[in-house]
Amino acid sequence: MKLNLLCSILLCLVVASLPAYSQQGPPVPTSLKTLKAVHPRLIILDSQIPAIKRNIAADAFAKKQFDSMRVRAEFLLSQPVSPYSPKGPRGQELSSAREILEHILTLSGMYRLSGDKRFADRAVAEMTSAAQFPTWYANLLANSEFTAAMGIGYDWMYPVLTPQQRALIRDAIEKKGIGPFTRHMDRKDFHLRNNWADVFYGSATVAALAIADPEDKASMELAEKVVGYTRPGMKWIMELFAPDGGFDEGPIYWGYATIYNVLYIASMDSAVGTDFGASTMPGFEETPTYLIQATGPLFTSANFGDARPEVASPSPQIYWFANRFHRPAYMVQQRLFEDHMRHKIAAMPVHDGLKRFNMLGIFWYASAPQPKSAPSLPLVQSFARTQQAYMRTSWNDPKAWYIGFKAGEAGVSHGHLDLGSFVMDGLGERWAVDLGSESYSVPEYFGKKRWNYFRTQTRSHNTLLVDNENEDRNGIADILFAKKVGTNEYSVADLDKVYKGKLEAWKRGIAILHGNRVVVQDEVAPAKPVDIIWNFQTRSEVEIAPDGRTAILSQNGVRIKATILEPAKAHFSTSVAQITPEETANPGLTDLIIERRQTSEPETIAVMFSDPQQSQSFHLKKLADWGNK
Repeated sequence: MKLNLLCSILLCLVVASLPAYSQQGPPVPTSLKTLKAVHPRLIILDSQIPAIKRNIAADAFAKKQFDSMRVRAEFLLSQPVSPYSPKGPRGQELSSAREILEHILTLSGMYRLSGDKRFADRAVAEMTSAAQFPTWYANLLANSEFTAAMGIGYDWMYPVLTPQQRALIRDAIEKKGIGPFTRHMDRKDFHLRNNWADVFYGSATVAALAIADPEDKASMELAEKVVGYTRPGMKWIMELFAPDGGFDEGPIYWGYATIYNVLYIASMDSAVGTDFGASTMPGFEETPTYLIQATGPLFTSANFGDARPEVASPSPQIYWFANRFHRPAYMVQQRLFEDHMRHKIAAMPVHDGLKRFNMLGIFWYASAPQPKSAPSLPLVQSFARTQQAYMRTSWNDPKAWYIGFKAGEAGVSHGHLDLGSFVMDGLGERWAVDLGSESYSVPEYFGKKRWNYFRTQTRSHNTLLVDNENEDRNGIADILFAKKVGTNEYSVADLDKVYKGKLEAWKRGIAILHGNRVVVQDEVAPAKPVDIIWNFQTRSEVEIAPDGRTAILSQNGVRIKATILEPAKAHFSTSVAQITPEETANPGLTDLIIERRQTSEPETIAVMFSDPQQSQSFHLKKLADWGNK
């Protein structure tokens, strides 16, 4: 399922369910008197290019990235100029805009690094063609990506553009890109507090700074108006990174939001000399830590909510973060990711994930000092912003055990009814899976039917299902603590408010013990007799022992053992999801379950996962005692 199609179809769906924001009042008075008069002035200046070239020549990783992008640029020379895609499916519009963005960035960036005028000529051909398109689409995401592409291209290719070409492209940016943005802002009908806002504000700023001319009063007034809107708007949306960099919408949408945060900040810095404090917003410096922690040892993500199943995407902006905030660990982790995922990234469509920004990744990587070593990030970390916890036994072992544990709020943008759920990796495999999003094209996925679909419901997640009903749509859960004590790692969540009227109390703890076993422990106190189903969604083959107390999970020649520790008379069984024909199939999916019927007294449900060859001994402790030495 392609991210571009997912994002784009969303635009035609109900927005009322999302947290709202409306720009209040006129734009904030903003002076751009320090705007550089020369081009290029956005993101990367010409004065930086010689050092970048030297670093590419001296660094094997950078050289490999550059060579890959040069091959891509050469390929584009053999292809026709991007055609206009008439109004059609919104996925088509967004794909078209993203492809043009990738073409312009790749070609103009390669020209700046190589000096080969063939790339400049083709970048200009792309821009002059796109400038004459009748529209850059009513789809605001498509329009925004188009606008960013043309703004960067205009600035980077300004020295080779003729006066006529400059006028053509500048006029198109003003009327077809910035015009729709300012009309929305003037009407005060921008009601967004999710990743869309980052894209809208970032793209409009890039374009306005590109075409502003200190010798032209009208263009400066337009740029100051745009930045007068985007300056408070961007800082307002970036409040969602506070206090520690966690991101409610998950790792995929983290990438989409932060690439435009970075384009905004980098463009303001390079063109004006200030970002008006955006980069100092609480949590922003730390936010790559969230993405890195949400990526497991197999370089697959803890894909809670509307995220693609178990796929991590390139995030070239992490190199910018590493350089800007002097965080060598960011550089090291992103480089490891790209090395490991090189072939998968190469196979991705250019409009998928953030692949279209890979040229910027080369500039940002080669602009930064390359660390010989870097301090490791913590093995255990939780995020107050999202109330999620992450635990792993190693940063450099693909067979490490890894847990992504979800609490937080059910009602966040792109969220599912999945509080208490988790993903689990170990011994080189993912055992507990999250299915990610349903197709955004199913009826009313963001409307009244959202909770009718299996993938958004509680029963599709690795958590407790009570009375065969979804969790409370307004449920809230907190991570009480996540910490490492000796050779053990612990995280405990308070889920008391998730099943109101059904459970008086519910605490869930997940522990990685001695680096070789995982325990998932629930302590529940029913408010009345209830049916409880403990769920563990897996794509492994499941073989349950005759007594039902243990099960062997097998995939790709690797096995782990699941053992029920409590209750004494509980047993495993399996269930296969029943879905409607319009929903996405789940081949190979099995739900390993424990059923507790008409439970009325407080009880503990505890399951241990381990290598069958390891000792199975374990002393059960109350969650209140977890984490104590």
